[in-house]
Amino acid sequence: MIIYAKMIVLLLFINAIPAIMMPFFSKARPFGMPMDFNLRFLDGRAWLGKHKTVGGFGFGILAGGTMGYCLGFPLALGFGSGFLAMAGDSVSSFIKRRFSFNEGTEVRILDQIFQGGFPLVLFHSTHDFPPHASGAMLIIFIVAGIFASRLHRRFFFPSQQQVSTVIRSKSGFKEWRACHIALSPMARLLNFENVIYYRLFMQTCFKLSGLYNRGVNNALDVRVNALGFSFKRLPKAFDQYKILFMSDLHLDGLDGLTERLIEIVKNQPVDLCLLGGDYRMEMYGQFQQANEKLGELVQHIHARDGVFGILGNHDCIEIAPDLEDSNICMLINDAMVLERDGRHLAVCGVDDPHYYQCHDLDKALREVPETAFKILLSHSPEIINSLDHHDIDLCLSGHTHGGQICLPLIGPVFTHCPVPRRFVSGRWQHNNTCGYTSCGAGSSGIPVRYNCRPEVLVITLSRSP
Repeated sequence: MIIYAKMIVLLLFINAIPAIMMPFFSKARPFGMPMDFNLRFLDGRAWLGKHKTVGGFGFGILAGGTMGYCLGFPLALGFGSGFLAMAGDSVSSFIKRRFSFNEGTEVRILDQIFQGGFPLVLFHSTHDFPPHASGAMLIIFIVAGIFASRLHRRFFFPSQQQVSTVIRSKSGFKEWRACHIALSPMARLLNFENVIYYRLFMQTCFKLSGLYNRGVNNALDVRVNALGFSFKRLPKAFDQYKILFMSDLHLDGLDGLTERLIEIVKNQPVDLCLLGGDYRMEMYGQFQQANEKLGELVQHIHARDGVFGILGNHDCIEIAPDLEDSNICMLINDAMVLERDGRHLAVCGVDDPHYYQCHDLDKALREVPETAFKILLSHSPEIINSLDHHDIDLCLSGHTHGGQICLPLIGPVFTHCPVPRRFVSGRWQHNNTCGYTSCGAGSSGIPVRYNCRPEVLVITLSRSP
């Protein structure tokens, strides 16, 4: 037990000395020189940042050797521990730069895990400790390191302390709870859309590789895709009928996307505008920002017969009233029948069939005339499982983002949609129903795209002979 305590003391001393000493040597050369020599990584940001200096790295190594000797460790082990702790500190800084944290920003656990983990690997190899002992020491070091960091900031930088008040209102909690389905721990772990795939693994990989900014630029490169569908059943009164279709907007997830979409829609006069769901980035929590951005976008849409929308798997029923206040007619297992010259075109919308699984196509079609030309709006193409016994002419969906991240020749890595690949993006045919699955206008999880451009659709319906 004594040797474990000595190791924790050594690690804390190594990581404390640079922070204590560098304020006195920050302007002295070569101590104040940045470790990365002001070089830039592929993403245009610094490798480590100016606060990671040659002096700090050197003081850490020196602290390891001297304190290690005092504690009875061999000099090589002490200096090696100092070097590895400073190397771990550099790795933490490299990761924080990729995630756009300001230099000097404290990120708990990340700031300690590499600083303590790297030297403990060395101790493990020299003393043959059991893995659980090394793991326990790392946890103790992380907790002690966070506490020591707080003390350091309080006593050395008292002027930087700020007082903040966090108010958690009951209404805010209700908003979160109403838009959240409680999942079992295993279901939450395996739900790639929430955490594991996007938030941890993929985001880290792209930022560390330097490809993140390119992916963001790709996500803002929204194209206008003009499509034509011909139908014998289309009433002559609706020949050359134009529809603007946008799905998976996720407007609060990427700065600049709303402005880009406004540029597109303000010059696209159409007969009808359809919105395919997923208006916000998260699957639960506040939705006010997304609503405001969507309301701003709708003001620039010029649709003769109005704007109609449905809910996606990122939307809950509580979001609908605010959307209707923005002049969006929400079709939640409902339909709106348009009439021209005594003929009918029905726009039918079902609730989300993917996550909430509240879709009810029978209810949506209940009051639709049998002779009407029927357009079905469904957030996910999973609705194909309900089409066999219904007379639907055109089905428009989204949800898959076309994969969002696609590999050359292989295609989408994940689609989050249990349907055959031919339904994942683009045109498809299912019995007598023509369909199209949009790649979406926004991005989900992380705001990047590769080999899969976002799109806004302008669909022209024509009557075939």
